[in-house]
Amino acid sequence: MEEAPLRDFRDLVWFERNLDAGISALHLDEQRVIAGDWDGGVYCWDLEGEALWDVKTSNRVSGFAVGGGWVYAVCGRDIVSIELESGTIQWTHELEGSSDLVACTPQGETVLATSSVFDLEMNDFLESTVWRFNSEGKLLHQGSIDERPWAISMRKDGVAFLPLSRPRCGMIRATPEELHHTPLPTSSPATCGTIAQTHTVVGHVDGTLTCIDDGMVMDDDTYTNQPGTIESIAAKEPGFLVSIGIEQGAAGSGFGGAEGVARSYDEKGKLLWQIETELGRNIEHVMYGPMVAEQASAWIVSWDKRKSIVEVANQETVHPCSALSQTRE
Repeated sequence: MEEAPLRDFRDLVWFERNLDAGISALHLDEQRVIAGDWDGGVYCWDLEGEALWDVKTSNRVSGFAVGGGWVYAVCGRDIVSIELESGTIQWTHELEGSSDLVACTPQGETVLATSSVFDLEMNDFLESTVWRFNSEGKLLHQGSIDERPWAISMRKDGVAFLPLSRPRCGMIRATPEELHHTPLPTSSPATCGTIAQTHTVVGHVDGTLTCIDDGMVMDDDTYTNQPGTIESIAAKEPGFLVSIGIEQGAAGSGFGGAEGVARSYDEKGKLLWQIETELGRNIEHVMYGPMVAEQASAWIVSWDKRKSIVEVANQETVHPCSALSQTRE
């Protein structure tokens, strides 16, 4: 792919806001931007950059789920319910260990959160707990597992799917009554997951992409297995984007020694283009963005422990629209 001129990220932003601590979580929709920081601050702006509200929670904000009139945030050891319009905290519930993931139904009447306990001596997770609440903060169900979930997707009826790491790997199907474990076609640990147009796509350490539709594993050739660990997936447009981390000397690493690869596929699984990074630069995120030249834009974020580069390309063409850089403090 041709290189686009590298420009400073701040030259193109339409508003910039500084928080009291580093940003740890973001939510963006058609009306607002919500950010959480490492000190537990949660801030909300409209898309013109006008501050709507801010509120303080207990600790680092790990993620958000927005449904109905609520924002659910996992912060330190807690899950916090925040009124979307006013920023008022409605309720807080302490979890066991560190809170990790959160998801809710579209109207926010059911929310699921996960927490995990990490053992410093073993340098591994000992167990995780899946928590189910209603919108008023009543605990409906909790269950523990030996694995850490790395992604969560929830249906309208409140059933959720959570791909797992070792020892069992596979997937948890969380219903209102129980946690049911289901093996997946690969025994490789999950690394990430995303909700696509009608299904969920899970990425694995061994490069496998698993398609799950309504809890059933689909035999779908669209999601081509990759030559390295899946780092990030985007699949909300027809087709999908995937980023891969490839170890030097690994089978399939015929990319000029590149450590990171981003690929764009069409809805039938045909490879449209790929971006490779130099040694030491990993691709951390891929995502779809706004329409550019009547095509969905593809955003690729890479990092070399000193500088972030955001490349913006058309979904279907190999020509990048722009490349932006930002040095992280």
